[in-house]
Amino acid sequence: MKFFSVAELCVSDKHPKLVVVPKQGTAEHTNIVNLIVNLLDPVRAAVGKPITVTSGYRAPVLNKAVGGSSTSNHLRGCAADCVTGNKSTDNMLMVKALLNLELDYDECIIEGASFNSKGEIVSAKWIHLAYRKGANRRKLLLTKNFKDYYRVKVEVNMVIKK
Repeated sequence: MKFFSVAELCVSDKHPKLVVVPKQGTAEHTNIVNLIVNLLDPVRAAVGKPITVTSGYRAPVLNKAVGGSSTSNHLRGCAADCVTGNKSTDNMLMVKALLNLELDYDECIIEGASFNSKGEIVSAKWIHLAYRKGANRRKLLLTKNFKDYYRVKVEVNMVIKK
C-alpha cells in the first residue's frame, strides 16, 4: 500500500466519533486492503495529486447516521468517497485515470455532477470508488442531486456524458 493506510479509509467528515477501524483478519479489513491495492493506489499514482478519502468503511451505526443504504459497499469496506485537488473539476481526474488504466472496479459514481452546454460532465463534488474482489460489476454512474442515478457513457476521447 503506497499512498493509503487502512486507518485513512476509516473516516467520516460528518460523524468522526462513530468511526471504527476493523481489526486485521476481518473481512472488512481485507476488503479495505483490496480496495487500496487494486483501485485507490493505482488511481492516485495516475492522477499525480493527493486524494483525500472523506468517507470510507462504515460500521452499521455510522452508515445509519449518514443515511447510507443498507446494501452500501461502505459497510463491507469496499468503497471510498474521494476528492482531489482544489477544484471540483479536479475530481474528474480520478474517473479518467480509472478508465484509462482499465482497472477492474465495482462502482464509480460521479457524485454531484455538473455539465457543460454540450452535456459533458465537467466536475463532481466527490467520486465514489468501490472494489469487490471477484464480484466487480463495473457500474459507472452519476448523480446530480444524490437521489437519481444514471448510467454514464464514455466516448473514445474520454468525454464523459450522461
